[in-house]
Amino acid sequence: MRPVRALGLVLLGSIALGALRAQETPAPAPAPTPTPAAPAPAAPAVAAPSVVPTATPPPTTTRVPWQRLVDPPVISVSRLPAENPYGTAVEEPAALTGKPAFPDATVSAPLFVAVRVDPTGRVTQSRIARDPIPSVSAESKKSLDRWSFDPAVKGGRPVETWASLRLDAQIEVRAPRTEQPSLTPVTPATALPVPFQWGVDAAWYDNLSAAVPSDGTVAVEQLDALPVPKRTKWSADSYRGPFSCRFWVKVAAGGRIEKSIPIQASDPILIAYMRRAFPSWQLNPARVKGQPVESWNELSVSGQIAYSIEVKQIGNLRKTLPGG
Repeated sequence: MRPVRALGLVLLGSIALGALRAQETPAPAPAPTPTPAAPAPAAPAVAAPSVVPTATPPPTTTRVPWQRLVDPPVISVSRLPAENPYGTAVEEPAALTGKPAFPDATVSAPLFVAVRVDPTGRVTQSRIARDPIPSVSAESKKSLDRWSFDPAVKGGRPVETWASLRLDAQIEVRAPRTEQPSLTPVTPATALPVPFQWGVDAAWYDNLSAAVPSDGTVAVEQLDALPVPKRTKWSADSYRGPFSCRFWVKVAAGGRIEKSIPIQASDPILIAYMRRAFPSWQLNPARVKGQPVESWNELSVSGQIAYSIEVKQIGNLRKTLPGG
């Protein structure tokens, strides 16, 4: 009986022990060692908005225009040569071979005049601004004073003005009867003369300053309508009388006149006439050591001459001409 009782006691003990263990809080299972988590990717840095510094506006100033620095001009001082640059020392000067020939010729030249025309168209005064034939200037003026015009107009009414006119003349030059022309060599000691200033007619007019009327007349530049010549008889249609002219001429080694510089002319149309005559002349050239050389010489011509003059055309100008 004892073994059975002992077995029962063992079973009762086992049951009590199991109940006791059931009432105990079970020990927590050991936590597994955590695997280190991969670091979370960093959030992309948001760049702070760039701040562009605001430029401080320059102070308001008045713009000064650029100025170019220019050195003041330096005028050089020149000296005239001690000797005449046209002069040549020659052993034998150039010479004319007898009396040279002078042909008949036709020369054209304009006459520039100013005519005072009153409101009725009557001429009260006249003046010559540029005259190619001063030998007949007195007769030319008489012709102008007898002219008549349709008057100038300004603001719808006739006014007094100085009509400015160009008279295109044709001059027939008869072969002059001359004394023997003289030809004098220009040497290094010869004084330089003052040239005869005439020039080209168009250049003379273009460079001319208009005269400003101070006598109560209206300047042609201000007119609505210019005065128009309607009676234009020309009595200065001929001339017969003395003439004279002087030139410096360059005589080539071949004995021909190559160049000419007018020094004096009783009538400017003689310049054109003589230049037409020169090419036909044959001269003896200057010589040095027996050889022909070119040389400058002063040529003087004088005598009696005759012109026939015809006015071919009359033109109104838009510039008040001064007196000659």
